[in-house]
Amino acid sequence: MSRTAGYRLDAEQRARLRDCLSKGQVQLPSNQFDRLVGDIETSIDYFLAAGPEGTSRAAHDALRSLWKLAHDDDPPIGLIRARLQRLPPKAAEYIGRRAPTVISRLFRENIGTGISDLPEHAFDRFLDWGATANGRKLVTALQVLTADGASIVAGRSRAGGKRSRLKMEPMIAGTVRGGSDPKNQGGRPGESARRDLVMHLALDWLCASGSPPEPGRSDNSGFGDLVHSTFQWLDVSADPSEAAAYALRRYWSAVRKGADGRRGENF
Repeated sequence: MSRTAGYRLDAEQRARLRDCLSKGQVQLPSNQFDRLVGDIETSIDYFLAAGPEGTSRAAHDALRSLWKLAHDDDPPIGLIRARLQRLPPKAAEYIGRRAPTVISRLFRENIGTGISDLPEHAFDRFLDWGATANGRKLVTALQVLTADGASIVAGRSRAGGKRSRLKMEPMIAGTVRGGSDPKNQGGRPGESARRDLVMHLALDWLCASGSPPEPGRSDNSGFGDLVHSTFQWLDVSADPSEAAAYALRRYWSAVRKGADGRRGENF
C-alpha cells in the first residue's frame, strides 16, 4: 500500500540508509529496500506523533510539510487538499487566523469571515474557498499561509565532518527547524519516545535483514549509524549524536534486562 501522508525519506536519506545497510553487510533487493523505507517512515511518524494531540510539534510538522509541498516544482494538488483535511487543530487555527487577510490581499477575494469568527470557523471557510479555487491559487495561498517567511540553515552532518548543502526552512510561529539557536528547534518528543523510536527501528532492521541489529551506542555499526542518522534528520536535540548514543544505551540496557528475565523463567 502506498503512503500518501507522513514523513518521507528524500533521495539523500535513502542513500544514507543504503550506506548503513552496507556497513551492516546487509544487501536487499529493490522491493525489500522500498519496504524498509516505508517501515522507517512509519516509525518516524510514530515518533513525531508522540505527545497529546494538537501539540506545537505536531502543528509545526504539519505546516512545514504543507509549505514544502506548496514550494515543490510540481505541487501535488490532490495530496495538498487531503493534508488540509487532516491538519492538527493548532495548525488549522494558524491558517484560519491568517486566511481572511492573506486571501483578500493576494486575490482581492473575500472568503466571508468576520473579525468575530473563531479561528476554526475561519479555517472551515478557507477550506470552502480552496475547494473551488484552482490549484495554482491554492498553492500560492498556502505558500504564504503556512509560514512567516523562510531562512537558510546548515545541512545535515555527514561522515568525515562534512555537511550537506544549505537548505531553506520555513519560519513558523517564530520557529525555524534546524536553526542553530536551540530555542528554534521546536518542541521535541521526550526520552521515552526516543527509546521507542530506537526499538521501532530495530524491528524494522530485523524484519528487513532477518537478523537482529548489532548492539552498540556509536555509529560504527550499520544499525547504530541508522539511529544516529535518523536522530540528525529529525533534529531531536541540540546534540543529536549524544541523544542517539544515550537512547541506544537505554534501549540495549532494556534488551539485556529482558533477556535476563527470560533466562530466569527457564529455571
